[in-house]
Amino acid sequence: MISIQNHIEPNRCVRCGICKSLCPTYLTALDESMGARGRVALLRGLDEGKLKPTKNLSEKVFSCLLCEACKGICPVGLDIPEIIYQGRRSLRRSFSRGKLLRKAIRLSIHRMDTAFILLRLFHKLFYQPLYRKGMVSYLPPVTQKPLKKIQNVFRNRKAIARVGLFMGCSVNYLYPSIGESLIDTLTKKGYEVVILSGEVCCGAPLRSIGFENEMIPLAKRNIELFKNIKAKAIISLCPTCTMVIRTQYPSLTGDGIPNIMDVNEFFINYNILKGLRTEQKTVTYHDPCHLNYGLGITEEPRKILIGIEGIRFVEMKNSQDCCGFGGLFSSLFRELSIDIGRKKVESIKKTGAQTVVTSCPGCIMQLEGLKKLIGIDIDIMHIIELIDEAMN
Repeated sequence: MISIQNHIEPNRCVRCGICKSLCPTYLTALDESMGARGRVALLRGLDEGKLKPTKNLSEKVFSCLLCEACKGICPVGLDIPEIIYQGRRSLRRSFSRGKLLRKAIRLSIHRMDTAFILLRLFHKLFYQPLYRKGMVSYLPPVTQKPLKKIQNVFRNRKAIARVGLFMGCSVNYLYPSIGESLIDTLTKKGYEVVILSGEVCCGAPLRSIGFENEMIPLAKRNIELFKNIKAKAIISLCPTCTMVIRTQYPSLTGDGIPNIMDVNEFFINYNILKGLRTEQKTVTYHDPCHLNYGLGITEEPRKILIGIEGIRFVEMKNSQDCCGFGGLFSSLFRELSIDIGRKKVESIKKTGAQTVVTSCPGCIMQLEGLKKLIGIDIDIMHIIELIDEAMN
């Protein structure tokens, strides 16, 4: 049974097809069963007992990017991503693709330090030959020292306020330089910065593979941890973490972290980025799906970029289109992920920009992989890295 609440009952779908207009998997595969409407219809059949939980059915449901593009446009108010989550709960045992990877995630999610030590060893010994053969997706080097292990409090003698950071796994283990740029920027602006070493994964990977019940203890642990910190805001550099904490924690646990903020909205809300200057460069911006569709944050990063002296900002056509990352999607459905990503690369190339800026570590990983695969000459930056560069 899929139905839980009125807004996630698949039998309320009127099959208008509006959700298909923004669905990246449908627009790439041109297959009804690979679109939002098709997946809702399949899960309706499963819910009504007309379909069985087969391998083929589960493939269609797990091929969704969970990008949230379809969430706000349904005329009858269906929460399509939530229908997909509930469908994956029911179908996780029927889904056979990437079994080892999914099992590894379940085993490692509670012991991330150990998992990333093993991942670093894998990257050093086996990754390059497998990547050259096209057997694995792009993976940046794993840091030897996670950011949370370097320092927990960055004090400021005349601190105007305290902020906490929700580091997220990708920044902590794969892109610590992005976190360092945020710390550097905030301390220069007079903030005391606190990192909580007890922070655990937000739980998004577990929920995406159908293990919602195993995600909830992680959510509760983070909620209790961040409740104990007196801070103006908890800032996140990852839109997926921010979205999951802000929109999913309350419905899953009955509680949340009320002052969680994306880095873009924090800087705009508190107006702390005046007088920034950098060398002359042409920049375009890629909207991460979970920042745009999940959190509704689109204007803030553009205001930041336009406000930096030396930046010539060029709006990308279809800047809101998905890059094809989707977390585990890029590994489980690699070819489809690359096909979606190629469209994004073409949009970037047409701007003539030297630099593409985004606000998501996952998008950076995908774009870096596409850069290597396609051979484009462009810099890829998280917006906080550009801010840090302009401040220095």
